[in-house]
Amino acid sequence: MFPIFAVFLSSLVVVSFIDLDLQIIPDRITLPGMVVGLLCSFWNTSLGSGGQRIISSAIGLVAGGVLFYLIAMLGNALFKKESMGGGDIKLAAMIGAFLGWKGALIAFFLAFVAGAVAGLIIMCISRRERSAEIPFGPFLALGAVGSIFIGQLISKAYWSYVSLF
Repeated sequence: MFPIFAVFLSSLVVVSFIDLDLQIIPDRITLPGMVVGLLCSFWNTSLGSGGQRIISSAIGLVAGGVLFYLIAMLGNALFKKESMGGGDIKLAAMIGAFLGWKGALIAFFLAFVAGAVAGLIIMCISRRERSAEIPFGPFLALGAVGSIFIGQLISKAYWSYVSLF
């Protein structure tokens, strides 16, 4: 597992700094990352067993891309301007390929929470306009890291809470 996540985490670090600096996420990283994530799924034991691994990875790739594409289209319609770039969509697909659909959902949840909290803090401290652009790639990367290290804990806590009802 270490080599798989070392490659994945390394690409997330690079993507985060590029997005913070230039507000772009290069296809040179995300497109090959999707393929590598799918190929690594054969050895990624966190995705299940046997053929279940590649299926989880493929569903994660498609679900991440489609979900973020739909969010981008909704944001564009609501705000009448580009709300999320194509790089974020491809990064979400790459995250889905590496983490599978379950891990990706946790990563996306953590990314949205971290992004919302950071956005509020930045607006309060720096008095930035609400329309100021904040790159989302680093929050996606943070969510993916959180999913790797505490994703199972979050999942167990959620299902134990839901089972109360």
